[in-house]
Amino acid sequence: MDLDNYKDTTTSFFTLDACDGKLATEIMNVLSLEDDKIDDSWKQLVSNYPNMQTRLVSQGIETPEIRKSINWDDAMILFTCSLEINNQDRPIQLGEQLSKERFGRFPWGNGSATRYLIEFLRPNNSASSKESYEEMMKLIIKLDSFCQTEPYGDKKYANGLGGLNICGILDKMEAFELRKYLTGRMWSVSAEEPLDGGVRDAIKHLVLILKSAERRGVGVMLRSHS
Repeated sequence: MDLDNYKDTTTSFFTLDACDGKLATEIMNVLSLEDDKIDDSWKQLVSNYPNMQTRLVSQGIETPEIRKSINWDDAMILFTCSLEINNQDRPIQLGEQLSKERFGRFPWGNGSATRYLIEFLRPNNSASSKESYEEMMKLIIKLDSFCQTEPYGDKKYANGLGGLNICGILDKMEAFELRKYLTGRMWSVSAEEPLDGGVRDAIKHLVLILKSAERRGVGVMLRSHS
């Protein structure tokens, strides 16, 4: 199949945003607590991250240390607070436009390149690389669906305001490790791959975006939107 000429406007578009992966995980951990336990933990989290407090205030939240005062769903809180911005208060852009487009709507299934890799990557024949392959796959799966699995509940990050759908996150070290694994030799391609060159194409563009994150010292968040 010719990947260059494939077009499909019916699938979701997937975006890799620059994020603070450590903060994102802490936010999710707090928001997963029972209602009667969130208040103190949220207040402590905001106190630990002054930039988070500043970000919320800039968005019109008068008392950011009180979770109940923030009239947003959890997905919007996670996205707004953990997104990395530059000194002009604009989101940091990762990768060149071509890579973002090729990664963003992959010509298979629901348009997810990470899901395609999960389905059609295989370990190579070297026993010594098995552990590295398994670690690589854990990172791909985390990027693909971490925010929509236990213990984070009932897909609340998949149904945010305006259709916000946050799939997964990697902190900056995990993003670096995944890039390193993908450019290594521990993987091969399934003989059942439906798209000729599909795995290599997905990896090529994912690696370019991860390299951009590495240069900027940020983690990555995968989200989809129609």
